[in-house]
Amino acid sequence: MSRSESMVTARNTTARAIGAGAVLTLLLFLAGPSTPAGAEQSWRLDGGGYGHGVGMSQYGACGMAAGGSDYTQILAHYYQGAAVSTVAESTDLRVLLRKSSTFTLTTGGTTSINGTWTLPANSTLTVSYSAGALLLGSPINQTVPYMVADMAGTPLKVSPPGNRFNRGRLFIGPTAGTLQAIIIELSTNAFLRGLGEMPSSWPSEALKAQAVAGRTIAQTKATRSGRWSADYDLNALLDGYYIGHDKEYGAMGSAWVSAVDATNGRVLTYGGTLALAVYSSSSGGFTANSEDVWYSALPYLRARSDPADSGCNNKNHRWSKSFSATVLGQKLGMGPVTAISMGPADGSGRLDKVSVTFTDSGGNQRSYTGAQLRSKLGLRSTRFRIAGASGGSSQNTAPPTGSLTDIRLHDGRNLLVAGTASDPDGAPRVLVATLNGDKVDMWVTQSVNGYYLDTHPVAPGKHTTCVAALDTPTEDPVLLGCRENVVK
Repeated sequence: MSRSESMVTARNTTARAIGAGAVLTLLLFLAGPSTPAGAEQSWRLDGGGYGHGVGMSQYGACGMAAGGSDYTQILAHYYQGAAVSTVAESTDLRVLLRKSSTFTLTTGGTTSINGTWTLPANSTLTVSYSAGALLLGSPINQTVPYMVADMAGTPLKVSPPGNRFNRGRLFIGPTAGTLQAIIIELSTNAFLRGLGEMPSSWPSEALKAQAVAGRTIAQTKATRSGRWSADYDLNALLDGYYIGHDKEYGAMGSAWVSAVDATNGRVLTYGGTLALAVYSSSSGGFTANSEDVWYSALPYLRARSDPADSGCNNKNHRWSKSFSATVLGQKLGMGPVTAISMGPADGSGRLDKVSVTFTDSGGNQRSYTGAQLRSKLGLRSTRFRIAGASGGSSQNTAPPTGSLTDIRLHDGRNLLVAGTASDPDGAPRVLVATLNGDKVDMWVTQSVNGYYLDTHPVAPGKHTTCVAALDTPTEDPVLLGCRENVVK
């Protein structure tokens, strides 16, 4: 294998665990660039996180719980200054499942329709929009102004969305030239039992934190002023992923139900008012200020370091996406992109409202915000940098500092690496790369209380080893030093 090939292999493998930019930079210290001559220019976006990044990171909650934090500590981390309070739960939530011109219902048990017709188990009923009314198919074959199905505790499959529901009652009615399916007469507890926002296999304290956040959102919608002027309170896609029966009775569903019951009535409040308990899948290591993503600056939704987001095998904590100059231009309605300039990111490293300007081979320019680029380029979040882009820094937090104090052979063929690494924005990770002939081996360790110490098996031969501290939250590398060792 050539040196160029080995560098590419190492870069691709390690990029799954950390930002590709950090991998590339440390490789350059070892061997220099390996881009084939004459290759088309490409642009690499190095990012972290999945979703808007405001409030609780679900993976971060999992990581904190795995590290021993209880649900109140998790909530205090993500909603600073908010309190856990107890309220009387709603008993009449209305949850919009979908809007569609046609729904197909499949019964899991005896089901009453409009109190007039009874369908046995394993029956199928098609409901279609017809001139401002509903056409109920075989075996009913009737046109009605609306439809209400009583499940009596047995699961009723509703397609779309293709999920089964067994709590509350199903209402289907006309709206603006189509139909809408709504679960009505649903208690907050019943809604939460079917909330498919977090894997039931995750630590119980993370599940409890999710239950409190979900209950807070539901209670906010259930108690808002003028709620009955709307057809529904919650959207099953936008206000929490409500999937019903299969969450409650699926794999490890009892663990989720236990978390819901253990936090019965508990919500987040700030100043005696229900808080905006928003959350997303992954923060990428740093949460966002509410006003940097949306508009209002809420005192309990502040940007802060979130190192636990890397836990629970979070594959979205760091990600990288590359585009050729031609493909990038096509996605932006331009010719091949030859230059990119951008303003500084917000304090969390995000570009939601930041302008990024692209120049193509013909000299044409177009500008987009980070939020627009996320949509156009299919990015997981707005917390990204563009390798090679000019202009403002993508992160304005302090860089890490540290030292390399020791690299030596330990217990035969294990390489011991030790030193200091700290960052005012959160404990940094440390990237180690060792070059042995044409082979590059890389691994990552975590700084704890300002120090790192790790051992890793290496093959015999002469090794050039470099160590870099990865900035929190950008993971830009800061070289701490390089040394040579011989392993016999």
